[in-house]
Amino acid sequence: MDRNAFIEKVKGKLDELDNEFDQLQVKADKAGEDVRHQWETRKLELKEKRKELSAQLDEVRNDSNTRWEEVKDSVEKTWDSTLDGLKDIKNSLFK
Repeated sequence: MDRNAFIEKVKGKLDELDNEFDQLQVKADKAGEDVRHQWETRKLELKEKRKELSAQLDEVRNDSNTRWEEVKDSVEKTWDSTLDGLKDIKNSLFK
């Protein structure tokens, strides 16, 4: 995958993540106080990872061609970690 295609792919993933946050927020708003509290705590963790992904995306856009592959690997690891966290939240809070 070339750099531009990768950038577009990550932008799409960030949009998906934002969508997922919105959907889970709606569910949390309808849930009990305990679930809402847990969601707020976990959401903050995921928002930090989202910020990290966004910063890494900026690196991919701006770094030299020789370094972008290294940044790409970092983005993919952060994405996988974020996705795992999101799945965990869905399974533990919103069964």
